Amino acid sequence: MTTTTNIHPEVNCLLDFQFVVEDPQTRQKEVLEFRHTKHSSKRAAQRGINLKKVSHALEYGESFFKQGLIYYILGEKNLPDHLTKDKKELQNLVVIVAGDSNQVITCYRSKKPFKHVKLKSKRLGVGYAEA
Repeated sequence: MTTTTNIHPEVNCLLDFQFVVEDPQTRQKEVLEFRHTKHSSKRAAQRGINLKKVSHALEYGESFFKQGLIYYILGEKNLPDHLTKDKKELQNLVVIVAGDSNQVITCYRSKKPFKHVKLKSKRLGVGYAEA
């Protein structure tokens, strides 16, 4: 799997991640594209999460679909051997992507990310109808 990151200044400083995935048996290639928005890049900078860490979470993280969003969690067991030197910086990283547009919404670190995401309700705004 190869990863490329492109910066497009003409599109409001949105950052694109492209992953080219190739199946070794069939030799078929698929290009996966993600867009890093201004909000998510600002939050990532505030939290000390650079583009490389976000791309590692998207590439190696376990994905969960909840609330119309895709949560990519890079846990300790998901880290490949060549990234063990950056283990402390990468483990428990959560990247949230919009399910319909492949835009990275935000990213953060959590002490127990799998438990936190699994306990989320199925829909956004559940229980707020009375408010």
